[in-house]
Amino acid sequence: MGEIHNVFISHRHEDDDLIAKFKDLMKGKDVVIRDASITSDNPNQANNPDYIKQSILIPNIKRSGKVVVLITRDTKNHDWVEWEIEYANKLNKPIIGVWAHGSAGCEVPEALNKYADTVVSWNSEQILEALNGARIWKNSDGTSRPPQPIKRLAC
Repeated sequence: MGEIHNVFISHRHEDDDLIAKFKDLMKGKDVVIRDASITSDNPNQANNPDYIKQSILIPNIKRSGKVVVLITRDTKNHDWVEWEIEYANKLNKPIIGVWAHGSAGCEVPEALNKYADTVVSWNSEQILEALNGARIWKNSDGTSRPPQPIKRLAC
Protein backbone atom coordinates (compact mmCIF):
# COMPACT_ATOMS: atom_id res chain seq x y z
CA MET A 1 0.00 0.00 0.00
CA GLY A 2 1.33 3.42 -0.92
CA GLU A 3 1.33 6.71 0.89
CA ILE A 4 -2.14 7.77 2.01
CA HIS A 5 -3.45 11.22 1.13
CA ASN A 6 -6.71 12.33 2.73
CA VAL A 7 -8.13 14.90 0.34
CA PHE A 8 -11.27 16.89 -0.22
CA ILE A 9 -11.84 17.27 -3.96
CA SER A 10 -13.53 20.59 -4.66
CA HIS A 11 -15.51 20.48 -7.90
CA ARG A 12 -18.79 21.36 -9.56
CA HIS A 13 -21.51 18.75 -9.12
CA GLU A 14 -21.73 18.57 -12.91
CA ASP A 15 -18.11 17.40 -12.93
CA ASP A 16 -18.63 14.40 -10.61
CA ASP A 17 -17.31 12.02 -13.28
CA LEU A 18 -13.91 13.72 -13.05
CA ILE A 19 -13.39 12.44 -9.52
CA ALA A 20 -13.40 8.83 -10.69
CA LYS A 21 -11.11 9.81 -13.58
CA PHE A 22 -8.78 11.58 -11.12
CA LYS A 23 -8.59 8.48 -8.93
CA ASP A 24 -8.03 6.27 -12.01
CA LEU A 25 -5.22 8.58 -13.11
CA MET A 26 -3.51 8.04 -9.77
CA LYS A 27 -3.84 4.23 -9.77
CA GLY A 28 -0.51 2.46 -9.92
CA LYS A 29 1.36 5.45 -8.46
CA ASP A 30 1.85 3.86 -5.03
CA VAL A 31 -0.59 6.33 -3.50
CA VAL A 32 -3.96 5.92 -1.81
CA ILE A 33 -6.43 8.76 -2.28
CA ARG A 34 -9.07 8.98 0.44
CA ASP A 35 -11.64 11.43 -0.88
CA ALA A 36 -14.06 13.26 1.44
CA SER A 37 -15.88 15.25 -1.26
CA ILE A 38 -19.62 15.15 -1.83
CA THR A 39 -20.65 13.49 -5.10
CA SER A 40 -23.68 11.81 -6.62
CA ASP A 41 -22.13 8.54 -5.33
CA ASN A 42 -21.98 10.07 -1.84
CA PRO A 43 -24.87 12.57 -1.96
CA ASN A 44 -26.43 14.73 0.66
CA GLN A 45 -30.12 15.53 0.66
CA ALA A 46 -29.71 18.93 2.28
CA ASN A 47 -31.06 22.11 0.74
CA ASN A 48 -30.11 24.69 3.35
CA PRO A 49 -26.74 26.30 2.48
CA ASP A 50 -25.83 26.95 6.12
CA TYR A 51 -26.57 23.34 7.05
CA ILE A 52 -24.55 22.09 4.05
CA LYS A 53 -21.56 24.22 5.09
CA GLN A 54 -21.71 23.56 8.85
CA SER A 55 -22.71 19.89 8.89
CA ILE A 56 -21.28 18.49 5.67
CA LEU A 57 -18.54 20.56 4.05
CA ILE A 58 -16.72 21.94 7.09
CA PRO A 59 -16.24 18.54 8.79
CA ASN A 60 -15.10 16.95 5.51
CA ILE A 61 -12.61 19.74 4.76
CA LYS A 62 -11.34 19.71 8.37
CA ARG A 63 -10.56 15.99 8.33
CA SER A 64 -8.78 16.23 4.97
CA GLY A 65 -5.09 16.91 4.85
CA LYS A 66 -5.27 18.69 1.49
CA VAL A 67 -7.84 20.22 -0.83
CA VAL A 68 -7.66 19.41 -4.53
CA VAL A 69 -9.59 21.74 -6.85
CA LEU A 70 -10.56 20.35 -10.24
CA ILE A 71 -10.38 23.20 -12.74
CA THR A 72 -12.90 23.06 -15.60
CA ARG A 73 -14.52 25.67 -17.83
CA ASP A 74 -17.24 26.54 -15.29
CA THR A 75 -15.30 26.11 -12.05
CA LYS A 76 -14.51 29.83 -12.03
CA ASN A 77 -18.19 30.72 -11.73
CA HIS A 78 -19.12 28.23 -9.03
CA ASP A 79 -19.82 29.80 -5.62
CA TRP A 80 -19.41 26.54 -3.68
CA VAL A 81 -15.93 25.93 -5.11
CA GLU A 82 -14.90 29.49 -4.17
CA TRP A 83 -16.25 28.98 -0.64
CA GLU A 84 -14.48 25.62 -0.24
CA ILE A 85 -11.15 27.14 -1.32
CA GLU A 86 -11.55 30.12 1.01
CA TYR A 87 -12.50 27.86 3.92
CA ALA A 88 -9.54 25.54 3.26
CA ASN A 89 -7.28 28.60 3.28
CA LYS A 90 -8.67 29.67 6.68
CA LEU A 91 -7.68 26.24 8.00
CA ASN A 92 -4.24 26.57 6.38
CA LYS A 93 -4.81 23.42 4.31
CA PRO A 94 -2.58 22.90 1.28
CA ILE A 95 -4.62 23.76 -1.83
CA ILE A 96 -3.78 22.03 -5.09
CA GLY A 97 -5.37 23.11 -8.36
CA VAL A 98 -5.54 20.41 -11.04
CA TRP A 99 -6.40 21.32 -14.62
CA ALA A 100 -9.01 18.79 -15.75
CA HIS A 101 -8.30 17.03 -19.03
CA GLY A 102 -9.68 19.20 -21.83
CA SER A 103 -9.73 22.42 -19.82
CA ALA A 104 -7.32 24.38 -22.01
CA GLY A 105 -7.99 28.09 -21.90
CA CYS A 106 -10.13 27.98 -18.75
CA GLU A 107 -9.97 30.76 -16.21
CA VAL A 108 -8.95 29.81 -12.69
CA PRO A 109 -11.33 30.55 -9.81
CA GLU A 110 -10.38 33.82 -8.09
CA ALA A 111 -9.86 32.13 -4.71
CA LEU A 112 -7.57 29.54 -6.31
CA ASN A 113 -5.43 32.31 -7.80
CA LYS A 114 -5.19 33.86 -4.33
CA TYR A 115 -4.62 30.80 -2.18
CA ALA A 116 -3.34 27.82 -4.20
CA ASP A 117 -0.09 26.29 -3.07
CA THR A 118 0.35 24.73 -6.49
CA VAL A 119 -1.48 24.28 -9.80
CA VAL A 120 -0.63 21.27 -11.95
CA SER A 121 -1.61 19.65 -15.21
CA TRP A 122 -3.76 16.52 -15.54
CA ASN A 123 -0.60 14.50 -15.08
CA SER A 124 -0.22 11.80 -12.43
CA GLU A 125 3.46 12.55 -11.75
CA GLN A 126 2.80 16.28 -11.22
CA ILE A 127 -0.24 15.55 -9.05
CA LEU A 128 1.77 13.12 -6.92
CA GLU A 129 4.55 15.69 -6.51
CA ALA A 130 1.95 18.30 -5.50
CA LEU A 131 0.34 15.91 -3.00
CA ASN A 132 3.82 15.42 -1.53
CA GLY A 133 4.32 19.17 -1.12
CA ALA A 134 6.08 20.30 -4.31
CA ARG A 135 5.34 23.82 -5.51
CA ILE A 136 4.57 23.44 -9.22
CA TRP A 137 2.82 26.09 -11.31
CA LYS A 138 1.48 25.03 -14.68
CA ASN A 139 -0.99 26.39 -17.21
CA SER A 140 -3.67 24.11 -18.63
CA ASP A 141 -1.38 23.26 -21.58
CA GLY A 142 1.45 22.14 -19.26
CA THR A 143 3.62 25.20 -19.74
CA SER A 144 5.00 26.94 -16.68
CA ARG A 145 3.12 29.84 -15.14
CA PRO A 146 4.46 32.22 -12.55
CA PRO A 147 3.70 31.31 -8.93
CA GLN A 148 0.93 33.36 -7.35
CA PRO A 149 1.52 35.13 -4.05
CA ILE A 150 -0.22 33.23 -1.27
CA LYS A 151 -2.01 35.34 1.31
CA ARG A 152 -2.02 33.25 4.47
CA LEU A 153 -2.17 34.45 8.02
CA ALA A 154 -0.16 32.73 10.69
CA CYS A 155 -2.20 31.56 13.68
